Amino acid sequence: MGLENISKSIEELCREIDKAGPNGKPVITIPKGATGSAAGLPFELWFTTQLKERIKYTVFGSIDFMKYITQNFLSSMELDELVRTTWWARLQQFTNEKIERIRKGEEPKLQQALGDVVIKYGEGLNDVVLINVKATEVSGQTPVGRPPNIVSAFRLLRFLLEMFEKKPQLIDKINVWLVGFYYQPLPNKKVKIIRCYFLDMFKLELEKAPEINFDAAIQIQWHLHDMIENKDQTLAEFALKLANKYVTGWSAFVKVRDEKLKRLVQRLRKAVEKTNNQKS
Repeated sequence: MGLENISKSIEELCREIDKAGPNGKPVITIPKGATGSAAGLPFELWFTTQLKERIKYTVFGSIDFMKYITQNFLSSMELDELVRTTWWARLQQFTNEKIERIRKGEEPKLQQALGDVVIKYGEGLNDVVLINVKATEVSGQTPVGRPPNIVSAFRLLRFLLEMFEKKPQLIDKINVWLVGFYYQPLPNKKVKIIRCYFLDMFKLELEKAPEINFDAAIQIQWHLHDMIENKDQTLAEFALKLANKYVTGWSAFVKVRDEKLKRLVQRLRKAVEKTNNQKS
């Protein structure tokens, strides 16, 4: 089966990285001053090259995948039909504005595309795997900084609602995977990848995930090395767990914010009243 072969190839790549000695770890170059998505791009490009060498299926970056779909399918169908008949189009930011820019030869930024790397493993439009690539700096064995943003919980809930409400026939086609590279900085703008993690996003045990960060665009923030999978978990079970986690977290978040706002307003009223009394 195509999906099984792809996952085995990624698992093997991770094992090779993990087992390699200090001198056998992959080394890649990071552009000077690169931050955010620009800093992550070299990891995506390196991973894409590795996949092309290891699997027989077509591997794309997010922009190249949009170009491929535009050139090969959007000449014979409207974008609305593509969105209606696929599970991945919204997740990959397929919009009229993006498509028009692609047709003009531009390369629009797709920072919100869930799949940094896309694999087309079959003939059907929905025979697609989206792979979200994360890169995390480590000091020794410990990640540096806060856990990376995985995905907006609200965006994920909206996606799941659309699938179960309007596209239940496509549920078995959904494949969103996470690949995380842990790296150490080297001189001369290079980094060494020391560990690799590979997980199925919809198999993650959300009960063991950190609280959703409602202050940061409602993000699920989680270190990949802390993630735990439940291989038997269905998409429906994941959806309900996410819904429960969201509602519980949101209620607590709103309560705290409400209390802070009330205290702020009370202090402001007292300050204004005091100032007015001093003037009179």
